[in-house]
Amino acid sequence: MVSAALIITLIVLLFLKAPVIIAMGASAAVGCFLSDMPMYLIAQGVIDGAMAWNLLALFFFMMAGNIMGVCGVADQIFRFANACVGHWPGGLAHVNCLCSMVFAGISGAAAADCAALGPIEIRSMTDNGYDLKYSTGITLASSMVGPIIPPSVFFILFGVVTNTSIARLFLAGILPGVAITIALMLMCARIAVRRPDIFPRGQYTPMRERWNIFKKAVWSLLAPVIIVFGMTSGVVSPTEAGVVAVLYSILLGVIYRTLKWKALWHAVRESMVMASSSLILFGFASTMSYILTMEMLPNKLAALILSLTQNKFVVLILIDLLLLLLGCFMSAASAMILLTPILLPLMAQLGVSTLQLGVLMCFALTIGIATPPVGMGLYILADITHQKIEEVVQGFMPFFPALLIMLVLLTLVPQISVWLPGVLMP
Repeated sequence: MVSAALIITLIVLLFLKAPVIIAMGASAAVGCFLSDMPMYLIAQGVIDGAMAWNLLALFFFMMAGNIMGVCGVADQIFRFANACVGHWPGGLAHVNCLCSMVFAGISGAAAADCAALGPIEIRSMTDNGYDLKYSTGITLASSMVGPIIPPSVFFILFGVVTNTSIARLFLAGILPGVAITIALMLMCARIAVRRPDIFPRGQYTPMRERWNIFKKAVWSLLAPVIIVFGMTSGVVSPTEAGVVAVLYSILLGVIYRTLKWKALWHAVRESMVMASSSLILFGFASTMSYILTMEMLPNKLAALILSLTQNKFVVLILIDLLLLLLGCFMSAASAMILLTPILLPLMAQLGVSTLQLGVLMCFALTIGIATPPVGMGLYILADITHQKIEEVVQGFMPFFPALLIMLVLLTLVPQISVWLPGVLMP
C-alpha cells in the first residue's frame, strides 16, 4: 500500500512536469506519512548523502570537466581527432565520435559533452557541408559515451549506493565505452557510403602537421590516463583523483594560456550548483529506497519475477526496457539512486555481477538524454543549433539502433564489462 502510493505519487508528479527534486521529495514525504515514519528522515537522508566521502568526487570531477570546457581543451581534442581520421568518408562524423570518447575521460557526463563539444563539432561539420540535422544527431548519439568512459559521475553514484569499488566500476566502463564508439563509427561509415551528401569526406592532414597538432593536444589526452591509472594503481582514491583532475585542468589552462579568472569562477559556481542538486537527489532517493526496503518491495519484486522466469538474460532484458522507459521521464541520476537498492537483491539471486548491472543501468538510463520529454541532450543541442526538438530527434534516429544493439550486447555478454576489472583489479 505504502510502496504503491509512493510510486504513484512520483509518476503523477513527473507526468505533471514537476521538477524531479520536488517530485522525489513529495513522494518521500507521502511514504513517511503513510508508514508512520518521522518526517525528519527526509532531512536526515539529505544530510547523510552530503556527508558521504566518495560523493565529494562528484563535485571535483564536475568541476574538472567544467574548467577544461572553458580552457579550450575540447578544441584541442577536436583538432587532433580531425587530423587523424578527418579524411575518412564521413570524416568529421568519426571525429565527433572519437572526441566524445576522449572528452568523456575528462567530463564524465553526457550533458557536459553536448555543451562543451557540441558547438565546436556542429559548427565545423556545417562549415564543411555536413547536413545540420544529422550532424546534431551524431553529436547527441556520441555523447552517450560520456557516462560510460571513466571518470563517470553515474558510476560514482552507483558505487556509493552499492558499496562497490569505484575504481573497478571505472575499469568496467572502458571496454563498453570503446565498443559503443566503434559501433557509432560503423554506422557513420555506412551513412557516408550510402549518402555522401549527408556525411562527405574530409581533407587529408599531412603527417608533419599531425605531429604538431599532437604536441599541443598531448596534455589534454593525458588527463584520462592520469585519472584512471592513479585510481587503479592505488595511488589515489576516487575523491583524491577528482582533486588531481581539478588541479590538472587548471594546469592545462595555464599551458594553453586560456585560463581566465572570471571563467574559472563561473565553472566552479556551475559545479557547485550541479553537485548540490545531485546530493539533494541522492538524499531524497535514499529516503525513498529506505521506505521501499522496509516495505519489503525488493524481495517481493524478486520473488514475483523469479516465479515467472529464472533466466537471468530474460530478466536483464526486461530491466533494460524498464530503464529505457524511465529514462524518458526521469533524470538518470535519480532513477539510478532509486532503483539500484530495489534491483540488487534480484541480481544477487540471479548471479549477475554488480559491475555488469552498473554498466547496464548507466548506459540504458543515459540513452534517456535523447528521448523526450526529459531528454536534456535534446534541449541543449536544439538550443545550440536553433532547431526544433522534432528535427533533433529525427537526426538522432539513424544512430538509435546501434545504441540498442550495444545495450543488448552488453546484456548478453557480461565479459565485456567484467573482464578488465578482473584482470587489473582481481
